[in-house]
Amino acid sequence: MRASLVWMAVWLCLGGTLMATELPGVFHVRGRGADGKRPYQGGGVVEFLDASLDAQVVHYDEAGRFPFPLRLEYRVIEPAPVALASRLGTEHWRVYSFADQRMCALYSDERIELSRRGRHVAEASRAWFSPSYGGPPPAGLVSIRGHHYFLIDGPDGPWLDVTEPPLFFDRRQVVRKLTFTLADLTRFRVAIAGFQSTWESGGPFRVRLAVRDGQDEDLPVVNVPLVATAGRWRCELGTEWAPLDEPTGWMCGRLADDVPDEIHLSGSVRLQTPDGLRSHPVRASFRRGEGLVPAESFRRSDVPPRFARNDQGMIRETRAIWVSPMDITTAEAIETLVARCRQGRLNVILANILVRNTFMAQSDLWPTSKANHGFDPLAHLIARAHAASLEVHPWFCVTYRDQAFRQWFAEAHGVAIDMIDRRGRTLRFGADIHRPEYRDFVVRIMVGVARDYPVDGIHLDYIRSMGQCFCKRCREEFARRFGKPLEEAGPEQWSQWHREAVGEIVRRTAEGVRRVRPRAKLSAAVFANMAGGAAQGQDPAGWARRGWLDIVIPMDYQIQALYVRQREREFLEALDDDDKLVSGLSLYMRSGTQVLSRPPELVREQIQLVRRMGIRGYCLFAYRHLSDAQLEALHAELNTELAVPHFR
Repeated sequence: MRASLVWMAVWLCLGGTLMATELPGVFHVRGRGADGKRPYQGGGVVEFLDASLDAQVVHYDEAGRFPFPLRLEYRVIEPAPVALASRLGTEHWRVYSFADQRMCALYSDERIELSRRGRHVAEASRAWFSPSYGGPPPAGLVSIRGHHYFLIDGPDGPWLDVTEPPLFFDRRQVVRKLTFTLADLTRFRVAIAGFQSTWESGGPFRVRLAVRDGQDEDLPVVNVPLVATAGRWRCELGTEWAPLDEPTGWMCGRLADDVPDEIHLSGSVRLQTPDGLRSHPVRASFRRGEGLVPAESFRRSDVPPRFARNDQGMIRETRAIWVSPMDITTAEAIETLVARCRQGRLNVILANILVRNTFMAQSDLWPTSKANHGFDPLAHLIARAHAASLEVHPWFCVTYRDQAFRQWFAEAHGVAIDMIDRRGRTLRFGADIHRPEYRDFVVRIMVGVARDYPVDGIHLDYIRSMGQCFCKRCREEFARRFGKPLEEAGPEQWSQWHREAVGEIVRRTAEGVRRVRPRAKLSAAVFANMAGGAAQGQDPAGWARRGWLDIVIPMDYQIQALYVRQREREFLEALDDDDKLVSGLSLYMRSGTQVLSRPPELVREQIQLVRRMGIRGYCLFAYRHLSDAQLEALHAELNTELAVPHFR
């Protein structure tokens, strides 16, 4: 089955509803300790008020820097001697290209100064795309869709740290305002490229505006202040938006009740040319009956998904949720968990039983498992969940080990599994995946849980290298394997070396679990960025193709649904069997230092998105962020019927 999207526009100009999400605009500037720096804790509180562009079309030739009239209004609540910027590395604007449907990275030169209290404006003059994050987009409509970190710049220029951005830049009204056209404006012509109307009383009409650029391409232009008039009647046009805030390329409005014989259109397009800002007038008239189309051309709606059903008529859809160890520590907590999952009509619980130095089950391989004081959380969870027709798949963080565990392992097994960075420092978290003794241990403990408990599946997380290790044994083994020093390894050699070790764990776990519990399913949480996962040894498509994995779950936690759609499409293309894909979606969001539960509208939007893509299920991260409002949306709107997991 090859999934495809079925997107039919729900036109805003015909009464389409707006998502009323009010994402935070105030955030406290706190660093995250980037590149080995001490986390910035020097203060600073800022509220973003508005973001706008002074042009609907921006000159762009896909090479070098280009003029960029971005304007940010903000208020400094708590001053600090720093500025926020994006100019070096991972900190950048996220820009979505509607021409090739992908996200890319945009840098700009504005500085958000926090040294003085009060209202301020930060203006950019130049921008450029990064070749490291997808490269430049083609000419056409694009939209700023949030920000990926900010640099914290010191007063003398050198950067101090990076910080999470506020979600203000993901607000609907902001991303719509920051939708514009990239075009070669060395020469250009602006014209009306189309007009449509039902020519009925109070009926809709729309206008397509285009710029023919220096490459002789006709590119759509939106967000233009256009006005239609006829006698005393006046109508301001608005941009027409499809689901996920995608511009259709039309500007739309409604006719007067008394349909005029002719309407006149006027307005002005702002263009950021190589020679500066220019305004280009737009004027046109349309006589009654011109561009006549039936009402059905406007009244298209988003087609609801069609669920697969089993022989008993029940929906087949995987509805899973990740659950932390803290949520299953007591019988009372488990009762609450099961009741809420049942209320939301979920059907799979992925319960984290192995993370850092915590193990929430019983095994003779790990004495620390006895620290649960006689209570067996996994056994109790399975019993209560099965009674409520919920599956339980124990969740193992395969390489997410802390120092306490590594010290115990070294004493118990006589092998050091610390990861050492290039400078000789021990990494805080991780386990050296290249130690066969550790691979043996982690496979045995996962297969042992599948043998000793009536589990429905085993879930692998942190099934990756956790970075690069330069310990003495890794250097020696790599040199024997590839005939060169580890310090000279290229990206493909790192990937291959990690892939062999990580893949061995996946293969051996799959073989062992199916031997002791044949009906159990093996799943893995993997990077939504497939290239990033490959760098740490992940090969989810290959694992699924070889039959090792039954379920692939990309951790697609982006707040922008367009970004989720792009990443999930990549997995649909990579997997031979689309039915093995389950989308990992987030219940939480970060804004500066805050971690918040998402508004239910965002959860609803992304679940509906993956359903319309033909994906057979979703997994929510995580139970601790499941708000009452989200739960009610699951119960009353999204999961109105019970479902069995699709893989059953």
